[in-house]
Amino acid sequence: MKRFHQKSLILLFCALFALVAQAQDVKNVDVKSLPQSDIQKAQKAMQDAGLSTQDAANLARQKGASEQQIQDFENRLNNGNNDGQTIADPVKEATEMVEEQQDVEKSTRQSGFAVNGRIFGSYLFNSKNLTFEPSLNIQTPKNYEISIGDQLLISIWGNSQNNYQLTVNKNGQLMIPDVGPLYIAGLTFDNAEKKIIQRLTEIYADMGGNNPGTFAQINMGQLRSIQVNMVGEIGTPGTYTLPVTATVFNALYLSGGPNPIGSFRNIKIIRNNQTIKTVDVYKFLVDADPTDNVLLKDNDIVFIPPAEKRVEVNGQFKRNGVFELKEGEMLNELIRFTGGFTVDAYLSKSQIKRKTQQGLQIIDIPFDKIASTPLVNGDQISNATITESFENRVTISGAVYRPGEYEWTAGMTLLDLIKKADNLTPDVFQNRGIITRFNPDLSTSTIAFDVNKVTNGEISVELQQEDIVNIKSHFAIGENATIHISGEVMSPGELPWSEKTTLSDVLFMAGGFTEAADSTYIEIARRLNYSEAAELTDTLVHIFSIKHSRSLKPGNDLAFRLEPYDRISIKRAPGYRRQASATITGEVVYAGVYALRFKNQRISDLVQLAKGITPQAFVDGATLRRSTEELGTENIAIDLRAILANPGSEKDLLLRDGDLLYIPEYMQTVKISGTVLNPYSVTYQPGRNAKFYINQTGGFAHRAHKSKVYVQYANGYAAPTKSFLGIKSYPEVLPGSQVIIPQKPEKQPGNGQWIAVVSVLSSLALSAATIVNLTK
Repeated sequence: MKRFHQKSLILLFCALFALVAQAQDVKNVDVKSLPQSDIQKAQKAMQDAGLSTQDAANLARQKGASEQQIQDFENRLNNGNNDGQTIADPVKEATEMVEEQQDVEKSTRQSGFAVNGRIFGSYLFNSKNLTFEPSLNIQTPKNYEISIGDQLLISIWGNSQNNYQLTVNKNGQLMIPDVGPLYIAGLTFDNAEKKIIQRLTEIYADMGGNNPGTFAQINMGQLRSIQVNMVGEIGTPGTYTLPVTATVFNALYLSGGPNPIGSFRNIKIIRNNQTIKTVDVYKFLVDADPTDNVLLKDNDIVFIPPAEKRVEVNGQFKRNGVFELKEGEMLNELIRFTGGFTVDAYLSKSQIKRKTQQGLQIIDIPFDKIASTPLVNGDQISNATITESFENRVTISGAVYRPGEYEWTAGMTLLDLIKKADNLTPDVFQNRGIITRFNPDLSTSTIAFDVNKVTNGEISVELQQEDIVNIKSHFAIGENATIHISGEVMSPGELPWSEKTTLSDVLFMAGGFTEAADSTYIEIARRLNYSEAAELTDTLVHIFSIKHSRSLKPGNDLAFRLEPYDRISIKRAPGYRRQASATITGEVVYAGVYALRFKNQRISDLVQLAKGITPQAFVDGATLRRSTEELGTENIAIDLRAILANPGSEKDLLLRDGDLLYIPEYMQTVKISGTVLNPYSVTYQPGRNAKFYINQTGGFAHRAHKSKVYVQYANGYAAPTKSFLGIKSYPEVLPGSQVIIPQKPEKQPGNGQWIAVVSVLSSLALSAATIVNLTK
């Protein structure tokens, strides 16, 4: 540390006053009176030491120089030179150089993406999903060569802490504060790192040794840019500005890669007028070998010459397209570039179509000649597909455990094939099977065989290749036998028939009898047998009427056996009735639900069961609501007054299950609705007709259909307005009634009414003329 302070003091004196070595006190130096020659000596001393004006000023303050002295010294440096030159500031120069490089915009891709390129390798530089954009965020390689403009980040930690952000200046130096200039341009990052740490130990004494207390880490910051010239058969030739970490693939991507005639296998990198590398892109594409993707340097030239030999590949290859070949590469090397043959390729013969001066040639290449077959520029190589026909196939389907295709061998029999298919299934149809065989002209013949005799070994049928054997299940022959049951069972419908099926079995499968079923009268219809159906008669079916116990225990089965397609009908018991009830509500003594004991119970009986009506009952407004499967829910108009006066008459309706009789309380209003000026309800007045109540609500509205006015009474009946010789007779209104005034329909535009008028007038004219003729 003592050595450092001595050196700093000498630099301070040289930089500030040039005569400081003779002075005893810095404060006594008069900067304005110093000769210009001393100022020039100070300039040179600062330049040699690599100090900036600011660094020198800081050192001067530490040694007691005043701000006025420092200001006078800076003025002399900037304005007092005899030659008009200012002192060079190496740190300022380096900073300006970095800022200038940061302002330089890196080149971006200018070439468009080619679509559906058939040239092998073009997709590498023409794919939006696979890019070779230069990356700036990568770890600095140890062999990276430091150059002017590179930025280094130095971090100090431990007993001392500090951070430096330094840039290599134009002289190739790194200006480290308190250390001075350090020349590192041209060194690898690894060597530069060691050299910087070695110099830092001059100001951080505990950084060295076996037990250091201060540590340093060096990283690359802002990297410099390089310029690369892309020339030749390239998508977008020109000069590109790239990061220093850019490779030849980065440059090819940005420039669009080789153009349609450019080479992918003979790309030259020229540096200092010498070809330092010939890049073969196929090494990366085919073998995943990245050794040709070298780093570029400033002013490198990437030259792409035209491709010398290209051939086209079509057919059963894993890759089809246009491939580039080098001199001496044979057909087998081309097939390696394509990825090899597909599984459908016919390997025994590949074919080359070659252009010559005399025309086209076809060259057949056997598989064993591929490695020794040379190719020429413009060759077209193709390969056919193997045929889909089988050489040794037989097929079996139907009632075997494993139907499908099997290998055919000479002398193979039908029994051998059945055994390969794991034998016949139990449901096999034993009487017949067929073999479909191809004739030499590809037409087919059918060969029938007895399945039972084949499996017993009584006959042997030899198979030929491509034979198709079909053995059916007996379920697939004829109709499926069924039994149909309908009527009073829980689940009527179609059921499968089995041998020895009894009526009890069918009833069990159908869920048994319903409660309404009459088990003493069961009808079974059986179709005619084959011999009976062969004769023309009037008989359609045989009918059997039997009784059956409601118990389905096995011991109660009948000896009667069912046949296929029998139709069983279970009848409803004639006396069976479901419990029925009717409901009476409203103004009766005992409203509620009453069971119907007899089929002939009527409305008057229901009122009698409810112990009659109350004094407040409005008999004329009673209604009956009934729900039926046929009509749904409906309201029925009844005249309860007439019913009670004459029980058992035609108006006294028979009750049905679910009927609801409602007797309202006496009503005192009449409702007027429809086409009136003020639809409303008004108080009932005895003896008044509908016209009176219409006037009570303001009279008819526009388009009221006066002749269609009707009254709907509370019990559901209705009375229309009657008319005779133009005189209208409006119906009587009772309490709870509704007077309804319909609206006239809109007249449809047209000439129909005029046609009617003309027709009437024509008829009258014709009649008049006839009368005149008769009176003459």
